[in-house]
Formats: sequence, structure tokens, C-alpha cells
Amino acid sequence: MFSMDISQDLNNSNKKKKNFLTSKTIPNYFFLGSIFIILILIIVIIVISLPKSNTIQPKNEEDINKDNQNKENQNTEKDTENEGEEEVEEERKEEERKEEEESIEDLTPWEKYIKAEKYLYIWEYYTPDYIINLCKDHHFTRVYLSIGCIENFWDDYYSQGEFPASGEIGSLDYEEFIRNLNNINVEVELVTFLGGSPDDFTNIERVVTVANMVKELSKKVKIKALHFDQESGDDSSYENLLKMYIKVNEIFPASAILRPFWLKKTMKSLKKYFKDVSFYNNFNDCETLVDAIMKVTKFTDLMAYNQNYDIVNGYMQQLKTISERHPNNEAKNVIEISGEADVPEDDTLHQRFLEDNDKFFNFIYDSSKKYGGITIHYYEVWYKTLYCVWPNYRYAYDGGQPKSC
Repeated sequence: MFSMDISQDLNNSNKKKKNFLTSKTIPNYFFLGSIFIILILIIVIIVISLPKSNTIQPKNEEDINKDNQNKENQNTEKDTENEGEEEVEEERKEEERKEEEESIEDLTPWEKYIKAEKYLYIWEYYTPDYIINLCKDHHFTRVYLSIGCIENFWDDYYSQGEFPASGEIGSLDYEEFIRNLNNINVEVELVTFLGGSPDDFTNIERVVTVANMVKELSKKVKIKALHFDQESGDDSSYENLLKMYIKVNEIFPASAILRPFWLKKTMKSLKKYFKDVSFYNNFNDCETLVDAIMKVTKFTDLMAYNQNYDIVNGYMQQLKTISERHPNNEAKNVIEISGEADVPEDDTLHQRFLEDNDKFFNFIYDSSKKYGGITIHYYEVWYKTLYCVWPNYRYAYDGGQPKSC
């Protein structure tokens, strides 16, 4: 009986050993093996992806110096290439300039005058066709077109949001006329001023209305700027003059007339006249009143108000010197051609015109080249000097070269 029990226990033990690797236990071993393999692969990937810098020895000073030298050499080569390109460009421009000079030498003084970059003030229109033909024949590329005094036309027109239809400027459809000028590549600046007294800024806010009107019109035709013939002379008025230009320029590009004596009117001398000290401090970097005006406008035009040849040239040079400090402002010179000169000097531009047309035409061309454009101010007398007759719609404009009067 006892031996049978032992035999039975041995059989049961053998059965347990045989059942250790069964269909139920084998998958568990595969699962554990897979996890082990995956862990090994992850470790290998991590080792491979470690930064190479961990295994690279740091460069010694000699290697660093070599690298820096190579970089310097590369930069030097690039600079040399750029310098070479700049030299080629300069040579090309110089050749073009020489070719232009050679071609200019073959032109007559009148042809030089036609070629010159020049502009024209228009205070009286006569007829639009008259002005259109004049601009074509003389190659004026910009006109300063009067839209009248704001004070004179405020009640009937500007306050109603309309441009004057008649009065000192004549009857005119501005939109059509400006479009016709645009079509022959003539730029337009509209000219106005506050009122009869250039020092009176009582109604300074009116410029906002006019500037907005010009802005709206500029959506239909091309208008370069709103030009103010505001020629203040009172030292206490310049604060308001600058504020006026700021108001306008915030709405539409502002253009200013410059008086000759403003060239030497220093901002330091004007400080005591400014009521708003903080406003004055905005112009601490300005040497002259012209500097201050150029700072708050887009365009400026220096009126000669003198016909002496040397004085006019002196003004031009002074303007050029100041304008170089304000590259964002386009500065031009305006000359006078008055037939009834009330200056004692014999050497006036008008006299040069009458006595030596060629000399005058050369002056126009040379000044335009040197100072970047020149403007004819007194249109009527200039026209009469050219064609022996006061411009008037009753006379047919035949254009062409000047006549011998």
C-alpha cells in the first residue's frame, strides 16, 4: 500500500515536469524575449544617436587660427568681387556720362534747353489746351497749378467740399485738366495758401479740409503734392508754419515754398518765439529754418526773388548744401524771368535772355543738371520774352523756338 503511494507520487511529479513547456507557457517566453530584443535595439539606437561632439577632440589653437584665416580669406574674396562689380558699374556710368556729354555738345543751346529738367508755375490758365501744348513743346515735366486762396474761396467752395470754379484761377475742370497733364507725363503739384496775410494762421485748421479734398482727387488723377505758397516773415509765425506743414503732411505729401532769407535764419535765434517748448525741441537737430521745413515736408522749392546771375547761383548752392542733410526731401530751385525788372543790376537773367538767348538756354540746362531741376516762376513775362506777346487765349499758340522781338 505504501509502495503504491510512492509510485503514484512519482508519476504525478513526472507529469508536472512534462507540462512545464506547454502550449500555454511558450507564448509567455516569446513575449519576454521580444521585450528583451526591443530594449537592446533601443539602447543601440540611443548610443548611435549620441552627439558626435562627445567623441571629437576639441580643436587646438592652431586649427582655430586656420579656420579663422580661411573665413577671412573667403570674406576678402567676396569683398574683392563686390569691389570689382562696383568698379564695373562706376565705369559704366562714367562711360554713359561721357557719351551724354558728347551728344550734348552736338546740340544747339535751344535743344539743350528743351532737354533740361524744368518745371512751370501756372497762376493763370488762359485755356487748358494752351498749357498742354506749352508743356509739350518746352518739355516741362511738372506744373505748379494754383487752386486759389483758401480764405477767398472758403465760404462758397472749400467749406462745401468743392474746388473753386472761377475767380483768380479762371474756370477749370481740375480732374480733366490734371488727367490731360498726366497723359503727357507732366507731374502736378496743386498750389494754395491760407489767406491774404502770410503771417495769419488763425484758420490753420482749414488746411486739413483742403488736404483731404486733394487726397480724394488724387484717387482719380496723379497729384504729386499739395504746395503752399505761405511766405511768412514774422519770427513768431514760424511755429505755426511748421505745425501747418505737419497737419498737411499727415494727410497728403506737403510741399513748401522757401524764401531766400530763410536759408540763414537759424532755429536757435527763433527759440524764444516758440510758445510750445516741447514742439521746438523736435527741431533741436535743425540748423536753419529751411532744415526744419525740410524735416516736416516732402518737397521744397526755393524762390529766387532776385534776377542777379551771381546771387541766383549763390542761392542754388546754399539750397543744395542744406538739402544734402535731408535726403528724404526733394528740393528744387525757382528762377525769375521778369521783363519789368526793378533791380539796379544790369546782369539779370532777363537781360541775359534778351541779349544772348544761347547763354540763357545754356544756363537753364547747366543749372538743371547741377541742381536737379529748375522752375520758371513768372510764366507770363517769360512767355512774352520768348514769343513777343502776352499769353492770352485770344492769341493762337504756335510754339517753336523764340522769336526776335
